[in-house]
Amino acid sequence: MMGAVHILAVLICILFLAWRFRVSLVETMPVFVCGLTLVLYVLAFFRHLSWIDGIAVLTLVLAAVWLVSRKKEERKSIIGACCHNMTQMSFVIAAVLLVTVAVCTSAKMVTWWDDFNFWAVDARALYFSDGFAGKYGNVAPAFGDYPPGSQMIKWWFLHLNPQEFREGLAFAGYYTMNLVFLFPLLKKWKGKNVFFMALMAAALWLFPSIGEYFGYYGFCADLTMACIYGSFLYAVTDREVESEVFYYGRLALYLGVLVLVKSIGFVWALFGLLFFVLYRRFVEGGPQREKGAVQEQNGRRHTGRGGLAAVVLLPAITGGSWMLFCLLMRRIANSTTTAVKYVVTDEYGLSGYMGEYAAAFLRAFFGSPLHRTQSLFLDLTPIGCYLCICLLSLLFWKSKLLSAGMGRLILGFCTVSGALFYGIIFLAHITIFAGEIQYLETAGMILSIERYGAPFTIGTLLFLGQIWMNNAERLFDREKFPAWLRRYGVPLCLILFVALFANYQIGYDGLAGYRGDREEQLREREAYVDGEAEAFLEAIRILQPDERARVYYFRGADTPEFHSIYTSYLAAPVSVVHREMVLDETSADWVLGQIRASHASYLYVAETGGDESAVFDPVTQGMDFSCGVLYQIAGDGETIKLIQMSQ
Repeated sequence: MMGAVHILAVLICILFLAWRFRVSLVETMPVFVCGLTLVLYVLAFFRHLSWIDGIAVLTLVLAAVWLVSRKKEERKSIIGACCHNMTQMSFVIAAVLLVTVAVCTSAKMVTWWDDFNFWAVDARALYFSDGFAGKYGNVAPAFGDYPPGSQMIKWWFLHLNPQEFREGLAFAGYYTMNLVFLFPLLKKWKGKNVFFMALMAAALWLFPSIGEYFGYYGFCADLTMACIYGSFLYAVTDREVESEVFYYGRLALYLGVLVLVKSIGFVWALFGLLFFVLYRRFVEGGPQREKGAVQEQNGRRHTGRGGLAAVVLLPAITGGSWMLFCLLMRRIANSTTTAVKYVVTDEYGLSGYMGEYAAAFLRAFFGSPLHRTQSLFLDLTPIGCYLCICLLSLLFWKSKLLSAGMGRLILGFCTVSGALFYGIIFLAHITIFAGEIQYLETAGMILSIERYGAPFTIGTLLFLGQIWMNNAERLFDREKFPAWLRRYGVPLCLILFVALFANYQIGYDGLAGYRGDREEQLREREAYVDGEAEAFLEAIRILQPDERARVYYFRGADTPEFHSIYTSYLAAPVSVVHREMVLDETSADWVLGQIRASHASYLYVAETGGDESAVFDPVTQGMDFSCGVLYQIAGDGETIKLIQMSQ
């Protein structure tokens, strides 16, 4: 029942935005998703994400009251505008694609290493705890300061079924968050030809597969950043929007969410802000503007001061609030610690493998395709994708799809931003990732370039795609062309471009092909949980998802790492700190020191092959220590006392 209420509330909100600002529904959908993300982000601080139920009901009530209070003529006009917007083929394509993806991915399972490490386990914790964990309570201690932006939409979809945690709903939320930023490509769609509509829907789904792999198999935050970043760049240039409030509000929301998707999001936000400033300086304020538009441009500049402030301040507030929260809650990622030590103390220095990293980077950059599997037609290498972006920018400029000022700006920005970010990726590999020797191999390096470069490759291609879809119509508006080509020529070119470079296997596997491996993946996951892990999960059932439910879990030294990671996933929202080692009496002081440093509230020790009693008997209040039992950790900070919780 509440699921239907939420969906109806979403529909009402995007209809209202479209009516209020005189834009299409496909333009309001990403704006609404950003707004919903920020609302949920605020609620999560108070551990009341479920209050969104009340907000949804209140939205329906207020909408009904507001509509009834309008005059008859105005009410009729509003309903007519909403019906018109809902019957636009752009919205029909978008809605059908979202439903299709949600249904097709309903059986999808988490399988990616990074998802179990953070993206999936954090979403699971949010689902059960109704908000952010308290101090030392985050379920992924090694990834504590990872931002939660994309997690909010996953949670919203998971919340549609509050009776059961379903991973497929989280995937539906992830894909929805990515797709809505592609939907503005449909803004000027014309015609009702079902065949072309189906081709366009397929092109939207396959678009990221031009240069991205991970986003079809897991919750790859880099792809989400790419979609938001590319949409932001186009939104900067979209001056067809009548309302300045919508224009600047959309930009602010995009950046406000972008910095919450991943820690590196602030870099792309800075690139976006730089493009925004350059656009205002050299395009809107440049000498090429028409004389008749001077007064309008002056008015826009006056309004734009407040808008510019909003575009800068909102990401500063959202990103800053998360950093402050992480500081107060003692949430920090291992990569952040490494980066800080490198910058502040130069503890790590430049990698001793710098030459080998450089060679691997050059081999991958110039000679390896971005796809893990061979495409049907053409595979782009990173340099090929970079040159393709530069060439498209040049063609758009020379074919007069863009003004002279705009053309020079876009060509220069794409060229320089791409070169800068590939340089950043290389620098990261010889500093922060210096110890990850898998990148010394070309196969490992290309996957890293593909993933971390997605905001540039996919984001910039999305930006150029929107320029094409919204400016190229005049190229086909000629009498010598048949009617179908005049109507579908622009989207057909985009469809053909995607068809030429997309990886169909990746797209198919992400949508439906995964079902063929589902049973095998399920067996693999079940194998990760041995008898010891089952006993541990049963022991922690008595814990509530409170703010201090962190458990220090000792297991034998031969425990595979992935087994521990999957156990943490199943334990969520309880936070688990794993330690695989053999306990003996000589390690007692060190072991107790490690427990204190972990800030855990509970201790669980499996049979490690050592003398566990010698380590823990002195702190069990005169009782013999037992393995396979959950203990509460008490003490004054200097000493530790263990209080038995379960048998």
